[in-house]
Amino acid sequence: KIDRNGIWTPIVVLDAGHSANVARGYEPLGPGSSEQKAKDNSGTDGVATGVPEYVLPLNMAKKLQTTLKKQGCKVILTRKNNRTALSCAQRARIANKAKADAYLRIHANAVDFSSANGALTISVSRRNRFIGSKMVKKCYALSKAVLDSYVKATGCRREYIWENDTMSGNNWSKVPTTLIELGYMSNPGEDRKMQSASYQKKMVKGLSDGIRRFLTAK
Repeated sequence: KIDRNGIWTPIVVLDAGHSANVARGYEPLGPGSSEQKAKDNSGTDGVATGVPEYVLPLNMAKKLQTTLKKQGCKVILTRKNNRTALSCAQRARIANKAKADAYLRIHANAVDFSSANGALTISVSRRNRFIGSKMVKKCYALSKAVLDSYVKATGCRREYIWENDTMSGNNWSKVPTTLIELGYMSNPGEDRKMQSASYQKKMVKGLSDGIRRFLTAK
């Protein structure tokens, strides 16, 4: 990954969650698993704005790509439009093929009550049967760096790092990965805020700072 001039170009894969065209059917929870999980779902919608979830992650991924490129990263998007249907395993394979140094899965949250707010990241746990212990530690480090930097830049409430082994997109990854829930689209105020240009600048800064922090950690 270091060229003839001694320059290292980190590879970052950004996965904008969901799509207007949802991948149908089921796939294994992880490599070799007999447990099946839906390839994808349609995501949620903004309770105040009506914006579909899949729109926000793609906008964020494109803006984040621009920022990361300026920082010297090679950036790959798993999808570049809202027509592409991709399963969670297919998305992870793109990151695996690229041998990504960091694989960020971008989503927004929703629950049945409007008061919930804040951001969280989802990482694999130490009990994960698909991923080795060294990679689990890297995934947790990426999850923490991204969440901490995102909260610092946006000022949103820090929820937690959710160690969860039911995410097929994480289980199929062979590179450091985390999923960030940017905020709650079920919260009217947070929903509106996440669609504003000024707040999106803070979101991009937080995500790029977190990725850089992970990549440069000793």
